[in-house]
Amino acid sequence: MFNFSSQRRACAALCLLPSLLIAGAAFAQSPAWPTKPVTIVVAYPPGGMTDIVTRLLAKELTATFNQPFIIDNKAGAAGQVGTEYVAHRPADGYTLLVTATGYVIAPFTRPKVNYDPLKDLIPLAALVQTPNMIVVNPSVKANTVPEFLAWARKEPSVPYATSGAGGSTHLAGELLRKVSGAPFTHVPYRGAAPAVADTVSGQVQVAVQDSVTIATFLNAGKLKPIAVTSAQRSPLFPNVPTLKESGFADFDVYTWLGLFAPAGTPSEVLQKINAATTKIMQSPEMIESLKKQSSEPMAPRDLGQTRKFVEGELTKWRDLVRTTGVKVED
Repeated sequence: MFNFSSQRRACAALCLLPSLLIAGAAFAQSPAWPTKPVTIVVAYPPGGMTDIVTRLLAKELTATFNQPFIIDNKAGAAGQVGTEYVAHRPADGYTLLVTATGYVIAPFTRPKVNYDPLKDLIPLAALVQTPNMIVVNPSVKANTVPEFLAWARKEPSVPYATSGAGGSTHLAGELLRKVSGAPFTHVPYRGAAPAVADTVSGQVQVAVQDSVTIATFLNAGKLKPIAVTSAQRSPLFPNVPTLKESGFADFDVYTWLGLFAPAGTPSEVLQKINAATTKIMQSPEMIESLKKQSSEPMAPRDLGQTRKFVEGELTKWRDLVRTTGVKVED
């Protein structure tokens, strides 16, 4: 006898087969990332803030995912060499970028930038922030902002060192030049470490740098702090005044680091990296490590919030570039 119940079950199974095949294919194609080492390109030389923080993060990501996260320093053009390299790498999650505030400054200061900060790269996480600081060689007879500016105004020219043209430290220095009228002259270096080394040795007497790179030299008395360029005093350097306290109300310039991936990277991979990085950066162990490096983690953000942060920074730095008139020739 013909069994209608069996027929219905058979038809149901056949009808489900295409859906099962599609689901199986999607499961098979979902990324089991990472299955091999991941390269994190650091857009600055070894020894500076970006390099130091990235190495702390890479160590923890290696432990989290049981795959090596390898640092590759590609310095040059205030972070643009490394940034452009990653922007054109395969979007497979195996090449990431850590760069600094120059990422959102370059589109407004350089005539040729071979990446779109919101189209070619995806913001994964805002990592840390740190105040920029005006420091001098101890031979400079000034301890306060008024004393420093009085000394500078007596000189025909006052060179100041930064980690490169077009970075946040450069913009801070040029804003100070504009609002103070002192004859500051920018001296760009290929990274923070060599700029600080020359300031310590006295090759230049003034530097504008992130506090991570200069903390050791401040503690050793080899550099003397004058002011931070952020709107508020840093909890890590509570005795160092802000420029705002000396009457320069528009000063709120600091350095932040961000983690990025090439556009088109699978969303599952992006979510994994964001979640793991957020957990690592907010861990008590990382916070303590960052404190020792004179830095602090930024507020945790998901992927959408991180993108909004970068969009806001693009607007902020566009306006500051217009105010200072900074342009960088490639």
